[in-house]
Amino acid sequence: MKKIAVVTGGTSGIGRRTVERLLNEGWSVWSLGRSEQLLQQQRDDYQHTGGFRYALCDVADAASVASAFAEIARSVEGIDALVCSAGINITGSMEEMTPEDADRLIGVNVKGPWLCSRAALPLLRKRATPSNPARIVILGSIGGMRPKAGAGVYSATKAAVHVLAGVMAVEFAPSGVTVNAVAPGTTRTPMIETAQKNASATSGFKLSGASPLGRIGEVDDVVDVIDFFLSDASKYVNGAVLPVDGGTRAAFVKS
Repeated sequence: MKKIAVVTGGTSGIGRRTVERLLNEGWSVWSLGRSEQLLQQQRDDYQHTGGFRYALCDVADAASVASAFAEIARSVEGIDALVCSAGINITGSMEEMTPEDADRLIGVNVKGPWLCSRAALPLLRKRATPSNPARIVILGSIGGMRPKAGAGVYSATKAAVHVLAGVMAVEFAPSGVTVNAVAPGTTRTPMIETAQKNASATSGFKLSGASPLGRIGEVDDVVDVIDFFLSDASKYVNGAVLPVDGGTRAAFVKS
């Protein structure tokens, strides 16, 4: 039986590469995003696989999430995995961050994974077995472990989503569903490039720079770990938050 995954934020960065990786591995994949144009472009890119589907979805909006998962449920009886990759990074000091931007960060980065996981749970239960649980993988950040000046609200949302993943891991386990989080460090994605470009001179925000391994992360470094959490090798891993940062948070670098 062909495995089925749903990937939020599937049109860009880590989410898009996850969609591509899973299609290449033989999965059927639903890509969720807010831009119908980008989703249609993605359909054109991947229609040759025979396994690509998409649905419009604003993860911060409960009605939009319900509509997207209702559409999925009309097409499939169950799914094997949900990857919550949708996320935003709005930089700003605690003084200059606006309430509107803070609400947007909380809506996408915290409310989004909760709404999508809750909506996906009935579909995940239908594919879960005692020997092979269904999976939820959530994109966190090392910013949620070691917060950064100039990105305080963003860091707070990622700390919250790590907690959310842990609680859902315990609550969903009796349904045969595991929940784990991946916590990337600085990774070469469009979101990080935009955050750096838009950072104000007074925010104090700057990228962490190269890891102790001498480079920043690439998208495939993160997708490799998502792939692990979806594989048979991780079927007994539940409630983990795994940093993918080249050792950046392990210790302060000697100055």
